[in-house]
Amino acid sequence: MWEPLGNLIPKIIKKAGIAQQISDALICEEFDKIARNILGQASKHCRAIYVKDHVLWVASLSGSASNELKMREQDILRALADKFGADKVVQLRFIV
Repeated sequence: MWEPLGNLIPKIIKKAGIAQQISDALICEEFDKIARNILGQASKHCRAIYVKDHVLWVASLSGSASNELKMREQDILRALADKFGADKVVQLRFIV
């Protein structure tokens, strides 16, 4: 009769049609963590904005921060693929 809340949440998210938005938000959050590990304090100058057509868009106030992240793009994509699947994000794009 009673179903655990942990089992209900995924069903409710799917029924509400917001699963993709939640997945994209989690990807952006994970990218911000990865950027913090790579850049340290300089990560305050960049933030993942959104995912569209398997491309993660990142806003950056610092050209050097975006250059460093671009050089580590394959490592970042690999880390995101490990957590969310290989087809979720295939490229990073930067808005400087």
